Amino acid sequence: MIGLGRRKWVIMVMLTVLHIVGIFIFTRGFLLTRTELPYYSNSSDVSHSPCFHHTQSNTTCWTRPAVDRVVIIVLDALRFDFVAPSSFFKESKPWMDRLPVLQKLASTEGTSARIFKAIADPPTTSLQRLKGLTTGGLPTFIDVGNSFGAPAIVEDNFIHQLVSNGKRVVMMGDDTWVQLFPHHFKKSYPYPSFNVKDLHTVDNGCIEHLFPSLYEEDWDVLIAHFLGVDHAGHILGVDSIPMIDKLEQYNAMLEKVIEVIGSQSGPGGIHENTFLLVMGDHGQTINGDHGGGTAEEVEYLSCF
Repeated sequence: MIGLGRRKWVIMVMLTVLHIVGIFIFTRGFLLTRTELPYYSNSSDVSHSPCFHHTQSNTTCWTRPAVDRVVIIVLDALRFDFVAPSSFFKESKPWMDRLPVLQKLASTEGTSARIFKAIADPPTTSLQRLKGLTTGGLPTFIDVGNSFGAPAIVEDNFIHQLVSNGKRVVMMGDDTWVQLFPHHFKKSYPYPSFNVKDLHTVDNGCIEHLFPSLYEEDWDVLIAHFLGVDHAGHILGVDSIPMIDKLEQYNAMLEKVIEVIGSQSGPGGIHENTFLLVMGDHGQTINGDHGGGTAEEVEYLSCF
């Protein structure tokens, strides 16, 4: 009896040790952490590049911008098959071909318009994706807890580089942007993003400020982050009437954006040299979930 009791105790100790080792390996592997360096690149760094040709006549480091203004429209949780033609897939679904304006643009504008499938690195939550898109770094699952109170980004990022180079950035939509970049925007119109039952407040706010801003000259980069598709997915799933309604609303909005930019794109117009980028930040499953690494969650749309 004593030997049997000791054997059980030994087995319990071994199982405890195995659990501790397993938890340690899990936290060190899956739950990776990142070290953010509070250093920023500047134009002088280019002169140290081995590809940089030192000449006496060269007095500047940065190249001349290819465009004068940029309009970035982020459609949250924009799956690739929301935009790509249904002929690309084995089976047509109700949510396909609901954004024909982008398909038309890509087919009629030659090399001036392109549709790309972008692949996100998980976790595919909006906060981590915005950090990844703006810093170029890889997000981590341990950062998901910050989604409900995002700390400001302290590492180098393209928003900081825009502002430090004198560019005026205007933002509207998902309030995660102002949490990540609290002091960078010339003007901002943030709207709360965590009420997933609300399909319209953020989108209507974006539309309210987007179109008047397109006629203004007090910005160089305009960011509009829509959330309706993401919220519709969370509540009702991809295969739902509200999702289709949202996609059709976005199509009408994009048609008007393209029309406004085109009407002002002539010589001397404020959009003579404007670049339009329409993109998602991640995908979503049929049930509207995202955060993991399945193909439905990591594949999203990038179009310019």
